[in-house]
Amino acid sequence: MKSTIEFLKFRYIAYAVSAGLFIAFTAFTVMQGGINFGIDFVGGVKIIAKFEKHVNETDLRKSLSGMSPLIQQIGEKDLNEFIISTKLAGNSTDDSKKSLEQIKTELNKNFKNIEFLSEETVGPAIGNILKRSAIKLFMISIILMTVYLAFRFEFKYSVGAMAALLHDIAISVAFIGFARVELNVPVVAALLTIFGYSVNDTIVIFDRIRENVQVKSKQTFTEVIDKSVNQSMSRTLLTSLTTLFSVAALYFLGGEVLNDFAKVLLFGIAVGTYSSIYIASPILVAWEKLLIKK
Repeated sequence: MKSTIEFLKFRYIAYAVSAGLFIAFTAFTVMQGGINFGIDFVGGVKIIAKFEKHVNETDLRKSLSGMSPLIQQIGEKDLNEFIISTKLAGNSTDDSKKSLEQIKTELNKNFKNIEFLSEETVGPAIGNILKRSAIKLFMISIILMTVYLAFRFEFKYSVGAMAALLHDIAISVAFIGFARVELNVPVVAALLTIFGYSVNDTIVIFDRIRENVQVKSKQTFTEVIDKSVNQSMSRTLLTSLTTLFSVAALYFLGGEVLNDFAKVLLFGIAVGTYSSIYIASPILVAWEKLLIKK
């Protein structure tokens, strides 16, 4: 007879760990001035410049030291192509144009024969629209997923899945602030990916719980959930590990452009796997006990 790990026995420790991580990440974020929003949300300029001779990032940063630029080399090193972006210093579209011209002036002053391959400006108004759109997207996604799970299973399963999902998103956003990851459109895409991954992982466990509940036995609801989690564990670990290996390859081999995206995904997938076991399932038990009391 196979031994069953009593996962739910450690649920209060898991709650404490989650609360501790969230509080620590949030406190550190506040101390550093809040979330580090990218130019997609606060406005700014982005230039792709091609240099005639070899240039290193240190020299580029020195030449633009007063603007706190983000500099990323792209393509082969021999091409000497860089993405140079900086946030807006002011609050108008004119400020973005001035920042763009200031960057070009400083670069031309310090380096010769520069070819500007691309120029992009994002005004503060557009940044605010994108920010509001991202928030609406999350809210609509959560509502639609809640309705789907309530229809697919029962409402109590929907409560457990949504609790795990909100847990994952809240801790992931707090981690973004803690790790000083720039919150931009690709990072929002990473958060939405975590959204889907977390719900999918939870649904697999809930499917097994529902199957085991239908089998008549003397086991309590808590014992049925522990049994279901154990039965789903091999699938959960295999899926999580293969996904983590793929994302780790993006992180280590994808370059600086994909670094933040992959970093958030790595953290979110790990948290999503943990929450399916220690957040979604315990909430399901708590909800069931609440219904019995009523």
